[in-house]
Amino acid sequence: MTTAGVARERCLARLLEALGATAVGRAFDLGRIRSLADFRAHVPLLSLGDHARRVEPHLGFGLVDAGDPAALHGAGLDWERPAVADIWRGFLGGAGVRELEGPAVVVQARELDRCVDQLTAGDLAALGAEVARIERTDDAASLLEELRAAAPAIVAVPSVYTITWLERQAGRPLDRALPSLRLLLASHDLSRRARARVAIESAGWIHRSGRLGLPSPIAPRSSFTLAVGSQIIELLPHRELDHEGERVYEGRTILPEEAILGWRYELVVSSPLGCLRMRTDAHVEVVGFDPPTALAPFPRPRVVRLRPPPAPVALEGVSLPGAWLTASVRQAFRPEEPALVAATVGPDPSAVDPERRRASGGGDPFADTELGATRPADHSRPLMPRRLLVQVELQGLGRRELQRGLATRIDDDLRRRSPAYDHLRRRRELAPPLVSIVDPGSFQAAQERRIASLRGRVGVPVVRV
Repeated sequence: MTTAGVARERCLARLLEALGATAVGRAFDLGRIRSLADFRAHVPLLSLGDHARRVEPHLGFGLVDAGDPAALHGAGLDWERPAVADIWRGFLGGAGVRELEGPAVVVQARELDRCVDQLTAGDLAALGAEVARIERTDDAASLLEELRAAAPAIVAVPSVYTITWLERQAGRPLDRALPSLRLLLASHDLSRRARARVAIESAGWIHRSGRLGLPSPIAPRSSFTLAVGSQIIELLPHRELDHEGERVYEGRTILPEEAILGWRYELVVSSPLGCLRMRTDAHVEVVGFDPPTALAPFPRPRVVRLRPPPAPVALEGVSLPGAWLTASVRQAFRPEEPALVAATVGPDPSAVDPERRRASGGGDPFADTELGATRPADHSRPLMPRRLLVQVELQGLGRRELQRGLATRIDDDLRRRSPAYDHLRRRRELAPPLVSIVDPGSFQAAQERRIASLRGRVGVPVVRV
């Protein structure tokens, strides 16, 4: 074991022990790896899709028993728990748990991996508080009643949107509806403001690989300290956007202590829970560094999360970058027209070439079922839509002429940006975009459904791809 990263070496040893004798270990020849440098040189970076195909099917029901405290400790899930508890005590003003007049309530849907699911509850239990959990709700009124009955001192929620949702229902700040409340913890959307007068602080960053970020007491409130003492974290640098609005990645990863202030990176994780150099599609910007610790004897990057870039949309014969699509939709609106509330852009599933649809017989009905893997592979080219579908919600009334005008402007802008798209439109192999105006309140209703799911990020871009 080296002194460069005590926790990293322990994670690597546990990972090799868990996977070395499995099909994954044989496929990646993990038995020959002797150091972290060997591991980074030998195991390729795996996208989320590659990881799902090449690693996850061989993991069975998981590598760590969620009911075995020794196994959880060996996997690193509680290595940095004391640091998290100390930060939360600081948020409480240094108050002892005896001064808290109620339990800590975790408002969070169950995660697929029970080990990851127990992280936040275990962190709160480390404060010495009694921990209760609310896993599902029908509406804000029922959730508020459950919280009133629990009379909590601490409430941990997935998003700050959950707090504002409850405040709309209560008609007042949440701390006035829950008089015993001392601290609110949220994992996502920390830049959103709520009316509550008690502190709203970070609950940390929990990922399927385990603990990914520790809450930071240093501004900005949305920043995290990378949990380099809990798992192996690498940073994949990317430069400025290219001419198509896509991120340009470097060819190799760096270690967290090599990060540069102000640079942006994608996180790559490896953990004993079964993540093997997995690209997370989680992007961060380094805003500072925290001092070394016994588990991570090097400067630990402090980061803020960035939104992932909009995904490209594949049509028949061309792929359009998501950045172009969002820009085209935004620029299609004129000042005198109704304001844009929200928009969704994607391929129109009904716009498949009818001749190819008939020739293919409508596709394989078993392709998306467990029987699909048992049938002979069909190597024919998949059917691709021939038109974009743009659904918009407006602040005001939109006439049919507005729909046609938006479709024309979006089409013209894309033809200027993409010669391939323009060529296919000239040959009439692609149809002009279809613009649909949805009912008022659709965006708000979708947002409330995301809040009520009690899972993950709620805030989304105004124009989604």
